[in-house]
Amino acid sequence: MRLKVILPLLFFASISGEDFELPIVNIGQGAVLGSHAHDGEYFTFYGIPYADSTSGPHRFKAPSSPPKFEGAFVANRRDVKCVRPLGVGYEGTEDCLVVDVLTPNLDAAAQLPVMVWVKGKEFDSEYNQDFSFRNFVQKDVVVVSINFRESILGFLCLGTEVAPGNAGLKDIIAGLKWVKENIAHFGGNPDDVTLFGHGSGAAAVDLVTLSPLANGLVHKAIAQSGNAFAPWAVTRDNLNYAIQVAEALGHIVTNIQELSEIFTRTSVAALMAVINELDLTDNSLAFAPCLEREALSVESFITKSPYQTILDGEFLQIPFMTGFVENEGTIRATEAIEHDWLQRMETSFPDFLQPDLQFENAEGESAIAEEIKDFYFKNELISMFNIEDYLSYHGDTMILVSTIREARIRAASSSSPVYLYQFSYSGSLGKPFVGPIQVDAAAHSEELAYMFYEKSDDNIPLLDLTIGDILVERWTNFAKTGAPVSETSQVVWRPFTTENNHYLRILDDSEVRGDQETTLELDLQNPYPETLLFWEEIYNEHFLDARGKWELSERTEGTEDGDENGSGEELPENGGEADNGSGEEVDEGNEGEPEEDEGNEGEPEEDEGNEGEPEEDNTPGSASTAIAYTFPILTVFALINKLHLSQIMS
Repeated sequence: MRLKVILPLLFFASISGEDFELPIVNIGQGAVLGSHAHDGEYFTFYGIPYADSTSGPHRFKAPSSPPKFEGAFVANRRDVKCVRPLGVGYEGTEDCLVVDVLTPNLDAAAQLPVMVWVKGKEFDSEYNQDFSFRNFVQKDVVVVSINFRESILGFLCLGTEVAPGNAGLKDIIAGLKWVKENIAHFGGNPDDVTLFGHGSGAAAVDLVTLSPLANGLVHKAIAQSGNAFAPWAVTRDNLNYAIQVAEALGHIVTNIQELSEIFTRTSVAALMAVINELDLTDNSLAFAPCLEREALSVESFITKSPYQTILDGEFLQIPFMTGFVENEGTIRATEAIEHDWLQRMETSFPDFLQPDLQFENAEGESAIAEEIKDFYFKNELISMFNIEDYLSYHGDTMILVSTIREARIRAASSSSPVYLYQFSYSGSLGKPFVGPIQVDAAAHSEELAYMFYEKSDDNIPLLDLTIGDILVERWTNFAKTGAPVSETSQVVWRPFTTENNHYLRILDDSEVRGDQETTLELDLQNPYPETLLFWEEIYNEHFLDARGKWELSERTEGTEDGDENGSGEELPENGGEADNGSGEEVDEGNEGEPEEDEGNEGEPEEDEGNEGEPEEDNTPGSASTAIAYTFPILTVFALINKLHLSQIMS
């Protein structure tokens, strides 16, 4: 497929006797026209396709090769997002597989370290509009940000040729291959790539290091507030929510092949509307990475659990940094306030046990639930009066415990160093917390505010700026050397090993005393020993490792043992089904509402007959957009770049 991009041959304009030249890079796909950053002396290239369209019959499959450009591709689209539910409504487009590249140097001989950011939903929803990668680029690294499919579009895992699973993770692999092939043209070193991410993005980073598909593509990794051991990171039941969604759409599912067809033909709006209504109390994700079925002919991302993969030493032996913030449980603060989780936990605590636990019977589950409840709530009623205990429970079970457990096991199996940190600082840059819950130390994702802040506000306290500078310095030095050293701080961050369990703690602002340079951080050992001992005893008896399921549950009919793919009989004409092969971008003014013709249930759209070969999408916002700029527009574009407002033409 080719992207038709029509541009004049002249890429600069002479205005008042001065030339304003736009950066242009030639890669295998063709010429890419970038911009000058509005907030610093570096170059930006936004929305470069690294794979072709995934809409229509390709919706759940691994990405295909990127398109070629006819003419120069104008890389100025900052708003390309993949489809994901928002609780109310959704955002994004199916044609979303793009990378952003930010670089201080376009000389191919520069060979700068490359840091590839994997977006997590927390970053997209809270910080994407407020912060930039400028602080990183100014440390002489090339930054790449990768879009990947999320939710059901990225992680429907049916074990079929149509939906083998882990499409979103295979997107990241495709993005890394694009970096390997092209980043030298942007001044980067393709053999010095650090993958880093936060939350669900961090779990994706960790999983990439466990996949044989990543060999030679990643050389260091950073996982912030998320990891492959987290109970939600890899599903224990890949069919459960798929069946729930299909039934909510009005289908009676008799075999797995039907599920593949239903989800390929159903509109994005209908899928997201149902997914937004799912009620998950065990801190699992409705659609998450899975262990793929080895019998398929398609290339698998991962077929063995993260726990077993690391125990066996079958992962990338590269420097690895991971960590958490002090109050990770704030990730579930909204549920306490708006969804009555405090009362629900008090009356039905077993419903809130994490999905990586298993029990022989209901009595055993109830006994362990009471033991866990007593450990956190000391036999008190769960309410706003002990909200800190509520936050501790969810922070421990979602992120903290799994982070430390993996650090221990990885350190024992890796030939490269492992670094662990705890971020506790909470200053003026942290996101404001709305509601009756008040916390004194860092909330979930708060470190991002200090890493990606912009220095345009002169009122930012010096201590906040210092914390941000230390984080960026340690992160970029890790990318450059494999060790998170700092010239700003006098504290030495030592590797986490099975013998000493060293970790770096970035202090809470209330703990900072005296000389800031020596008291902002501490080198400590053995984090949260009582909590870790408690959970190790639980896991020794009740750990449920990740696994794949390839047969429908007993509550559905028509699947015989051994007929794992089902009969593939014709689908019933039920609601929620509509051809959506074009990969349209959502109209955010109609959040969560199905398309106008959704009421014509069972009636195909006009292009239904082309379902196998969807027409090329020529709507704005798609990766296959045909862009045409005339010379006068380009001249204005160049002038605007000179005024540091280039991205206004997005």
